[in-house]
Amino acid sequence: MTGKQTVETIVCGDYVVTMNDERNVITQGAVAIDAGEIVHVGSKKDIERNFHSRQLVDGTDQVVMPGLINGHTHAAMCLLRGFADDIPLMEWLQDYINPIEAHAVSEDYVRVGTQLACWEMLSGGTTTFVDMYFFHETAAIAVEEIGMRALISASMMDQPRNDAVDIDDSFKQAEHFVRDWSRRSATVVPIVAGHAIYTLKNEHLVRLRDLAKSLDVPVHIHVSESQFELDFSRDSYGTTPITHFERIGLLDVPMIAAHVVWPERDEIEILARKGVGVVHNPTCNARIASGTAPIVDLLQGGVKVGLGTDGAASSNNLDMWEEMRVASLMQRAQTLDSTVLPARELLKMATSHGAAAIGMQQSIGKLIAGMRADVIQVSIDNAHHLPLYDVESHLAYSSGSRDVSNVFVDGKHLIRGRAPTTIDTNELKLGIQRNRERISSFDSLSA
Repeated sequence: MTGKQTVETIVCGDYVVTMNDERNVITQGAVAIDAGEIVHVGSKKDIERNFHSRQLVDGTDQVVMPGLINGHTHAAMCLLRGFADDIPLMEWLQDYINPIEAHAVSEDYVRVGTQLACWEMLSGGTTTFVDMYFFHETAAIAVEEIGMRALISASMMDQPRNDAVDIDDSFKQAEHFVRDWSRRSATVVPIVAGHAIYTLKNEHLVRLRDLAKSLDVPVHIHVSESQFELDFSRDSYGTTPITHFERIGLLDVPMIAAHVVWPERDEIEILARKGVGVVHNPTCNARIASGTAPIVDLLQGGVKVGLGTDGAASSNNLDMWEEMRVASLMQRAQTLDSTVLPARELLKMATSHGAAAIGMQQSIGKLIAGMRADVIQVSIDNAHHLPLYDVESHLAYSSGSRDVSNVFVDGKHLIRGRAPTTIDTNELKLGIQRNRERISSFDSLSA
C-alpha cells in the first residue's frame, strides 16, 4: 500500500455513469470518496492502484451514479398521502388540504413527516430535495440529523398558518432562519419561498424579492401551474404570472419555479434570459389535471429544467424514477414524437440539469473530482434489467426505487444494503401512527 492515498470509501460498479459533460460511462469503474468529497473517478483498476480505503463497497451487478435531485416537494405532506385523491386542484386545496393542515400541522407533524419523506427519498436514491412547507426550522433540523441534502424554504403566504402570527411574522422568521442557517450545516441550505401569485399580495411579492436580494438566496415559488392561476393573474394584474413577476423584478433574483405548465411562448425567452430554474412535476400535473408543461420547448429555448415529485399528498410518492418515465411519456404523447426526452436527457434532468435548476451545479449532480460525494448504487441483477444493452436506457426506463442498494450523501453512508443508517424506522412508525390518528380525528374528514 506504499504510495497509495488513503480515502474513507471506494464505491465500485459494473458501470459508473458520471453524468459529466463528456457523457463518460466507465465499465468496471469506481469512485473514491474522502471528507465528503469525490476524490477520483475512474476504472476500478486505476482506483485500486492509487487508493486504499477504509470501506470498499462491492460493485457486482451495480451501477454507480450521482444521487437524484428532487427539485420541488412539500416533504411533510407525506402524512397526507391518500388523504384526498381524485379531486380538482383548487377544490383539493381549498376544501381538503387547507382545512386539514389548519387542524393537524404542528412541529411534531412536520418533524415526523419530514423524516418519513427523507426515508422514502433516500431509499429511492434521491440525495437532495427542495422543500416548501410550514415550520421550516423543524424540517431543517430533521434533515440535518438524518444527513440528507436539502434546500429548505422559509415560505410566505397571505393566509392563516399554524407557524406564524401573520405575514410580517413569516418574513421575520424567514430572515432569521436564513441568517442563522447560512453557515450552520453542511447539507441544509436555507432559502425563501412564496407560495404563489394567488396567495401573496403584490406588496408581499415585492417584499419577497427584496428579502431574497438582501439575503442573496433564491426564491422558490409555484409558477403558472394551473388555469386558475392564470385567470387570477390576468384578473388581478392584467397579465400572466411570469410576465407580472418580470415587471416587478421578482425574476431579477435567482428563482426555482415549480411547475410552469402554462408559459406563453414569448415567456420561454424571459425564463431563459433571467436564468430561472424550472422544476417539472409530471406525475402531479397529470394526476390533478393541471396540464402538460411544454418541456421540449423550454429545453430548446435554453431554460434550465429539473424534475420534482411535488408533495406525496398530490403525487402519492416521492419516486424520481417514476418522474423520469412519466415526463418522457407525457412529452411524447403531447408532441407525437418518440425521440423527445431520450434516456440521457431524463437522467440529466434528474441529476446535472436538476442541480443547475436549483443553483447547485458547482457542487452536486455529476461524479467529478472535487464535487460533493452524493453517490448512489443501483442494482441491475433483477428480471426487469435483463438483458442489458444500454445502461442509461435501463436506468431511465426500467429502474425504480426498489433497485437502489446504497446511498451516500456528503460521503456519509445513509442507505446501506437498502436499509437506512440514520433513521430509527420503528420509532418513526410510532410518530406516523400518532399523526395519522390526529388527521383521522378531523371532523370534516367524511364531509
